[in-house]
Amino acid sequence: MYMLNELNLLLIGGLGGFSMGIIGIGAGIITIPLLVLSGLNLRTAVGCALVMQLLPQTLPAVMLYHEKKYINYYFSILVVLGSLIGTYLGAYLVSNNYVSEEFSHKVIAILLIVIAVYYSNKYLFTNKDSKNILLE
Repeated sequence: MYMLNELNLLLIGGLGGFSMGIIGIGAGIITIPLLVLSGLNLRTAVGCALVMQLLPQTLPAVMLYHEKKYINYYFSILVVLGSLIGTYLGAYLVSNNYVSEEFSHKVIAILLIVIAVYYSNKYLFTNKDSKNILLE
């Protein structure tokens, strides 16, 4: 039984946006799995998340992070340029059926497990500080 209704979509978007503002991730790691669990197929969930990541969704957080000087614009531009190339290539492969939805699910599962193991080891089971003084 799917729970895909307006309130559910608003809650998923709110949770994704909230996590985006706090830790910088939301659409990929939080929103997409929740949309799939709610009944969307993976490709539609990814399309929704891509629209979600457009500037209007991030603008309030960008303004607040800019005000506190938390944004390194040089690094940001390099990441955006790489992202443009990677996003186009990935969308091209999916939209032309070079990558199956089943394979995409496996990639997401593996990525989430690797990230969970890495972060658990680094931040839950040790007392390491996350500050990287080389980049500040």
